[in-house]
Amino acid sequence: NSKYRAYLVGGYIRDITLGTKPFDIDIVVEGDGISAARQLNRKLKGNLTLYPQFGTASIMLKNKRVDLASARLESYPTPGKLPHIYPSSIINDLNRRDFTINAIAMSISKENFGEIYDPFNGLQDIKKGLIRILHKKSFIDDPTRIFRALRYKNRFGFRIEPETEKLMKSAIAKNLINHLSGKRLLNELQLILAEETYRKTLRDISDYGIYKIKNHTLQAMRLMGRERLYFYLSRLKSDRFPLTKEEKKKVADFRRFSEIVSRLSRTSRASKIYQLLSPLNIDVVKVIPLIKPRLRTKVKKFLALRKKKPFISGNDLLKLGFKPGKRFKHLLESLFMEQLDKKLKTRKEAIAYLKKQKKR
Repeated sequence: NSKYRAYLVGGYIRDITLGTKPFDIDIVVEGDGISAARQLNRKLKGNLTLYPQFGTASIMLKNKRVDLASARLESYPTPGKLPHIYPSSIINDLNRRDFTINAIAMSISKENFGEIYDPFNGLQDIKKGLIRILHKKSFIDDPTRIFRALRYKNRFGFRIEPETEKLMKSAIAKNLINHLSGKRLLNELQLILAEETYRKTLRDISDYGIYKIKNHTLQAMRLMGRERLYFYLSRLKSDRFPLTKEEKKKVADFRRFSEIVSRLSRTSRASKIYQLLSPLNIDVVKVIPLIKPRLRTKVKKFLALRKKKPFISGNDLLKLGFKPGKRFKHLLESLFMEQLDKKLKTRKEAIAYLKKQKKR
């Protein structure tokens, strides 16, 4: 009963056609998407989030998200940049979409409820199992569609339509992916890694020459859970991605992963295990036994060692007459290593050792 013409669009129609459960509900309205979202939420009583700059809104329900957007026309100022947006009709809105299988709409307005809009024969491509772009400049306008094409291909078990694949290869050869911001690239990789078929997609990304990856890396990622993103980024020759300080540390640690594992395999001394693993992010440490089960005991030992408190503190050294400096720090570290190796078993033994050092 809304005054707006409203349509179910994109992934919802595609997934219903395929007989799979849609992730979210996407609605496009011809008119003010923000006002339409407010009106709809008065009925749904969900958690409404507005994005006025984009003319979009989201309503979070108990186990579903409803996304609303104003029908719009887009123009791309330069390859890989975000588009300029203009209010428009449902047909123009479908015309801006990435693939034919996502360029389908169904009216949910009272006057023509159920009417299907399929200007690019997306329903036919769903039946054929094809990923097809809408126009020849699609990958030039938005190179993230390269990643999406491969993601959908593997999610649905589809094929990339030959002309689409030819244009995709051309965009890759022209390095158009380099026009994308690190933020947009990272988002696409996160979406890929959230899929069950992520390894097939990463293999495709490698085979098409975008980001090369070795088979053993893909096999290792199977066991890594949430840390697989940082492991994968550590294998890319790129520092473009906007990561937090902690995330950058994980990537840096994973770049040393093989070296650390090799050195850990060759030692059994408690102090050496501690020195090897303590500089690493703890989440990276916990990945080691997943990849190398034979090192589980050593990682378990480290996790116990890191809970130990040193017998001697900096204040103890000051009270014993040691002056701050290089030796000061070295003494603290060496005492703690002796403690971990059980060469110093009590605080009393540690203080006696220090008094001997002081006399030298």
